[in-house]
Amino acid sequence: MIELNEISYRYEGAQESALSGVSLTILDGEMLAIVGHNGSGKSTLAKHLNGLLTPDSGRVLVDGMDTGDEGKLLSIRQRVGMVFQNPDNQLVTAIVEEDVGFGPENLGVPPAEIRERVDSALREVGMTDYADRAAHALSGGQKQRVAIAGMLAMRPEVLVLDEATAMLDPEGRREVLDIVSRLHRETGITVVMITQHMEETLLCDRVVVMAGGKISFTGTPREVFRRSGELRELGLDVPETVWLRDALAERGLALPGDPLTMTETADAICRSLLNN
Repeated sequence: MIELNEISYRYEGAQESALSGVSLTILDGEMLAIVGHNGSGKSTLAKHLNGLLTPDSGRVLVDGMDTGDEGKLLSIRQRVGMVFQNPDNQLVTAIVEEDVGFGPENLGVPPAEIRERVDSALREVGMTDYADRAAHALSGGQKQRVAIAGMLAMRPEVLVLDEATAMLDPEGRREVLDIVSRLHRETGITVVMITQHMEETLLCDRVVVMAGGKISFTGTPREVFRRSGELRELGLDVPETVWLRDALAERGLALPGDPLTMTETADAICRSLLNN
């Protein structure tokens, strides 16, 4: 779906590159997490996925289209929708359903189809009952759900969440993650999650770890969290279950199977205690 070939990028006035020779393939239907400390380059990479930024060198291909080709940008941005950190910066109209319909309207979608898309998108994110509400009066989690609905109404093939849960309280984060996971599971949409919340990566098929504008390593969540020491060296936290697993191993109780979830960890602890 998306291919990054040796891309590099430096912001104007910066002494160092934000990205240096990054290559990455994002598969159709994949749920991918990109993690890294502040300044690692993960959000800069995200902005290259739909042509908000174009590389100084290298190429980004979206469904075969080069983001450096200005004539292809509209098609690229229809395929790759982005949801950003602050939901207030993404709401452009006063009423929820008008905001969700804003994108399709600007694409010239016929009114009857806009109505269908808005209703469908609001239903997908559980906001149907809020269609006629004032957007500014919603909670942070609800605003982010409206932002996601606005992207869904554009019918993208890829949904990029650029630290979309960073400003939300735990309940709001859980709401957004539940919606995104369900959408991925039920519709097969490709999802790219840029995050510093390492427990969010447990929802994903693959994790990319970035540092200093480069990819440090990648793998499934289980493979990545086997390298918890390296993650800590990069200034990254690990999920509580991984912290507990490592703490028990240091005290002589190694848990079998590299458990990640709460259920897996509880089962592994029980098996270890019974075997001992």
